[in-house]
Amino acid sequence: MLSFRNLLRLLKNANETRLLLYNKESLTLNNLPSIQYQPLPSLLCNSRYMSKTKFMLTEVDGDLFSAPESHSLAHCVAADFGMGAGIAVKFKQIYGQVDELLSQGVQSGGVAVLKDNQRFIYYLVTKKQSWDKPTYDTLRSSLEAMREHMKSNNVENLAIPRIGCGIDGLEWNKVIAELHKVFCNEHLHIVVYNFVPK
Repeated sequence: MLSFRNLLRLLKNANETRLLLYNKESLTLNNLPSIQYQPLPSLLCNSRYMSKTKFMLTEVDGDLFSAPESHSLAHCVAADFGMGAGIAVKFKQIYGQVDELLSQGVQSGGVAVLKDNQRFIYYLVTKKQSWDKPTYDTLRSSLEAMREHMKSNNVENLAIPRIGCGIDGLEWNKVIAELHKVFCNEHLHIVVYNFVPK
């Protein structure tokens, strides 16, 4: 098992500055100059799987809805599928089918899914009502449900906003840690789109 001290030595000597570095005590994200993060096996992932998987998380500035059609999309919603604020409004305008989403009967901690040509649109149900707030537990559960659907359907590219961090109020450094915990053993590239107002 790689010790934290050896990990820091490895990072110091490496030219790769795109690793996700966590504080040993609190697992909080240190802001590195790059936008690409890869999981550290001794802290977040089961190292037995690291050689078999190619999980990567990248952040870019831009419009989520400009993501290539080879990328599935995901965002957070409530079980009532009100989608009256935040980026959910745009999802509702573009993809509609609210009755179809409601008919899936997904509760908090699950995921509802729409098919859009060759990609999937994932609705991470992280709270019961639109005015509620999600928890990291419900987010993790929804991410795990999405992971199982993705594995069953060979989804290897996913585009997301900073899920749960807008009006829902979750902290991005904690959300990114959940993403790594859930997906670090998967062959998956997640691209996080940070909206930049014009």
